Amino acid sequence: MADETDQHLVIDLDEPGTPAAPDTVGAGVVQIADDGEDPDALPPQALPQPDGSVILPLRFPVTMQFRRRSSAEVRTETTTELHFRRLRGEDLRAMMAASNETKAVVAIARSTRISEAMMKPLYDRMDGADAAAASQVVMHFLGNGRPTGR
Repeated sequence: MADETDQHLVIDLDEPGTPAAPDTVGAGVVQIADDGEDPDALPPQALPQPDGSVILPLRFPVTMQFRRRSSAEVRTETTTELHFRRLRGEDLRAMMAASNETKAVVAIARSTRISEAMMKPLYDRMDGADAAAASQVVMHFLGNGRPTGR
């Protein structure tokens, strides 16, 4: 017999608009920077990579089912981490063109190189602490950057 928490939501990637997110989010705690702490610092669980990218393990993995309109095949995918890369000028233009409500989603999508069609429902289902940590990684890339030695 199925558990009450089982979700059978199919996301149609070709449909416009954002589907309503079911209330299945864990009870995470959003961490904010202490006074005097570097606001561009990475979250504690972030893993900097030698190439300058950052892997962010999610405290509460997200499982989604989705299909393309042209296919009857339903795929299930669990996201356990996000791999962030530095942003480029084209990414900044896309962020600036986005509405205020979607700027964070667009920034995370561009940095992780996940399509916005997939990132919107993923972000909506992410735990608040994971979403805040993802935004913190993006802000790390947009901070002052490396010192020049001056």
